[in-house]
Amino acid sequence: MGWSIILEQAETKLDLPPVSADINLSVVIVSYNTREMTIECVQSVLDHKGGLNVEIIVVDNCSKDGSAAALRENFPGITVIDSPANGGFAFGNNIGFERAHGRYILLLNPDTRVHAGSLETAITYMENNPDVGVMGPRVRLDDGSQQSSMIRYLSLTQLFFIIFMPSPWMRKTSLFGDSRYADLSRDEINSIDAVSGCFMLARRKILEETGGLDQRFFMYGEESEWCRRITRAGWDIHYNPNVEILHHGAASTAHMSEWKAVEMTRGHILFLRFTRGAFIAWLGTLLMLGRDLVRLPYYAVKAALNGFRWTENAKPWWARLKFEMRSIMNLPKGQNISRPAPSEISQ
Repeated sequence: MGWSIILEQAETKLDLPPVSADINLSVVIVSYNTREMTIECVQSVLDHKGGLNVEIIVVDNCSKDGSAAALRENFPGITVIDSPANGGFAFGNNIGFERAHGRYILLLNPDTRVHAGSLETAITYMENNPDVGVMGPRVRLDDGSQQSSMIRYLSLTQLFFIIFMPSPWMRKTSLFGDSRYADLSRDEINSIDAVSGCFMLARRKILEETGGLDQRFFMYGEESEWCRRITRAGWDIHYNPNVEILHHGAASTAHMSEWKAVEMTRGHILFLRFTRGAFIAWLGTLLMLGRDLVRLPYYAVKAALNGFRWTENAKPWWARLKFEMRSIMNLPKGQNISRPAPSEISQ
C-alpha cells in the first residue's frame, strides 16, 4: 500500500452570481424528505428576519414526499431548486451557494427554527468582528437542553483515548481528547476549530476565497474540513451564545442507526485523509477498529443471551466494525459527483 505525501485536493471553486446590494442574507436550506419540517423552518426565517432583506434558497435533494411542490405553493417568493441527484449535504449546499446574492450566507438545516432577533444579532456580530469568517450559535433541543455545537478537529489523540481511557467523563477534558470543547463555557463567545453544520453563518468573501464545501463528503465531516480551510486562510471561527436556535429534529434522530454509524465513520476517515494525508487516515482507521474490537466481548455476550442474535444496540457497532475492517485494506476516497452548472438546474 503506497502513501502520498501530497494532500489530495478537491475542486471546490464556485460559480457565484453578483452580490446584490439589496440582500443582507442568503439562507440556504438543503432538504430531503422533510417537507413539514422544511416548511416550518422557512416560516421561522420569514417570521424572524426583522429588518434584514433575506433571500431563501431551498435545494431539494430528490425528495419523494412532495417537498418541492409544497414549498413553491406555500412560499412563492422563495427560490426552490430541484437537485438532479441526492448528492448529500455538501453537494446540495454548493448548488444553493451558486444562486446566493447576499453579503452573508447562512447554511441552515431544515429541522431548525430561528428565534426572534437571532438573524439580526448574528449579522451585527459579523459586522463588528471583521476577522470572523464563520459563526455558529447556541443550539437548543426540543427538551430545552443544549446541543454541543462547538467542534474540535478529529485527531489521532482523540481516537487513542477513546480506546484507552475508560471514563467518558475524563475523555471530555482537553487533556484526554475532548472533541466538543466540554471544558469551555457555553455561555461565552469562544474561538474554536469548527461549528455544527446545522447553522453556519459565513461571509460571502469566504466562498470567494476558499470555495464551497468538499462534495466528496456525502454527510458528516464536511463542515470541519471547510472550517479548517477557512482558518488556514487566516479567518477565525466563533461560537456565539447570544444567537440561539432550536434544533427541532436532533433529539428524535439521536438513535445510532447502522447507516449513520457507517457514514459517521466514513466522514471521520475522509476528514483525516483530506486534511492529514492517507497514512494518518489509515492510522486513524486502525484506532477506530481497535475501539470497536475491544467492545467485541461485551456485544458477543449480549448476543449469546439474546439467542445468538445481535441486539439492536449492537447492530450499528457491527456495521461500523465491518466497514472499518474493509477500510483498513481500501481507504474510502469519497464520492465522485459533478455539480451541474446553475443554468442546467430547474427551479
